[in-house]
Amino acid sequence: MASSAINSATKFLVFIALLSLFSWAGCRRSRTANSNSSTSTTGSSAGDPEEAKRQAQSLIDQGKELYKNDQDEQAVEAFKQAITYDPNNAEAHLRLGMSYAALDKKTEAEDEYKKAIELFRKKTQSDQKDADAYFYLGEAHTFLHQDEEAARAYRQATKLKGDDEEAFYQLGMAETRLANYPEATAAFQKALEIDPDDYRASDAIENAKEGTQRIREGKKHAEDMLKKQANANGNLNMNSNSGAKPGPRRSPGKPW
Repeated sequence: MASSAINSATKFLVFIALLSLFSWAGCRRSRTANSNSSTSTTGSSAGDPEEAKRQAQSLIDQGKELYKNDQDEQAVEAFKQAITYDPNNAEAHLRLGMSYAALDKKTEAEDEYKKAIELFRKKTQSDQKDADAYFYLGEAHTFLHQDEEAARAYRQATKLKGDDEEAFYQLGMAETRLANYPEATAAFQKALEIDPDDYRASDAIENAKEGTQRIREGKKHAEDMLKKQANANGNLNMNSNSGAKPGPRRSPGKPW
């Protein structure tokens, strides 16, 4: 009986040991499977371009709200994160530059504006009917004080999207800075046709009209000065001729 009891105890211990071994192996397999599943999900999300673009756009929207509420440092972080998801997102670079500018980080802002110009140009080359891309291209040029390029981009935006009041207004501002006052007046007039309540365009069109008047007055003044100078020169020539002594007459048949 003692021997039988020992054998029973031994079998029981072996059974417990085997059960523990299977349980440990099962737990490890389960943990590994969960880990692999988690890694696979994360990897597929990170490798999904469309999901990355959605994440970037979400961060851009957050950054825009932060920028609007003067939370510029937080806006910078949001736009930088957006760029990590979508490095070629032109709007993210543009708005990051605007946020840097609000923090008086001029060098960083200029670098982002230049990058935005590069990316928006690519967009307009691949889709020549993308009015928004032309508008934002104009914005980036404006922030770099490149008014001729800005006016060219805004003008194209208005051609593609004839009801874009902001594009007409910004075109008018660019033309004003270039002293193209008649063109500026026409752009502001179009902006007011689209939105009669735009007080910015109302003020700007008056300045443009005054600029046109100044140019007209300047031209008239210059023309009057030229006429006076021409008359003065003519009178001087007449006086010189009348006061001159007559030269000796040469005899037709004799040399000097």
